[in-house]
Amino acid sequence: MAFRPAPNLIEGVIDNSVPGHVRGWISFCRKEETPLHCELDLDGDFLDDIRGRILHIWNNQPSNEALLDHFSPSQVGKTGSITLEYVQAHAYIEWYSERNGRVVLEIPLTQCEVLGADIDLAKLPPRKSHPDLFQSYLRQLAVALRKQTKNPNASVLGVGSEGIQTPDEPERN
Repeated sequence: MAFRPAPNLIEGVIDNSVPGHVRGWISFCRKEETPLHCELDLDGDFLDDIRGRILHIWNNQPSNEALLDHFSPSQVGKTGSITLEYVQAHAYIEWYSERNGRVVLEIPLTQCEVLGADIDLAKLPPRKSHPDLFQSYLRQLAVALRKQTKNPNASVLGVGSEGIQTPDEPERN
């Protein structure tokens, strides 16, 4: 489970020009309210295809499809995968927020622009990543589900491009 507010996206700028840090802002459309302006402060880096660069994203037709009532304007946490090398000509922007858990935006490449000069990755420190974040997130969901249902055997499954995963197996790369 993840927040998937891409339909509500108006515009955003996500900056990885400082190694190990991702900062920026994203504005989202909300039903009958002023747009929600979110500030990003994330630990980690983009994937190598755009690492060290700035990503400008927008939506040509924002809607209020996703419910953002509990979406925090302060998105502090860790980066997941942030890349333009994703299936079906989409950018994939994922982070793990301290307040909202996993957040995923899939944006058509026609609505993304990489800013700044090409980066020589050999001149950057090693990419700061958090490979165990998805498994940790699955474990947290399983614990919450067990508490909610009062069933000690309740579990969750993660389904993605690598197949099905449980909270107890390592993330596949």
